[in-house]
Amino acid sequence: MLRHIVMINFKVEVGQRERDEFAKKAAETLAQVPGTKNIIMGQASEVQGKARYGAALFIDFDSEAALKNYLAHPIHKAVEAQMPSMLSEFLISNYLY
Repeated sequence: MLRHIVMINFKVEVGQRERDEFAKKAAETLAQVPGTKNIIMGQASEVQGKARYGAALFIDFDSEAALKNYLAHPIHKAVEAQMPSMLSEFLISNYLY
């Protein structure tokens, strides 16, 4: 299994309602891509202090091949195209488990 993690900071001008809508639509839309599993979008917790990123998206895949197919899929590309207008920064990591 492989977990795809996108840690994000929204632009300051993006309000909480817009953030919530983006998170909900992104999760629903990305779930349509074959091979995606366990899509979760969450807000950072500050239990251990201020988080570097305010939110994160987690998606599981059975294999690296499934992740590669996802990255090339038109639905992923459409969501990815929205990111520059909503996000000030992001960090992407992939972990095998």
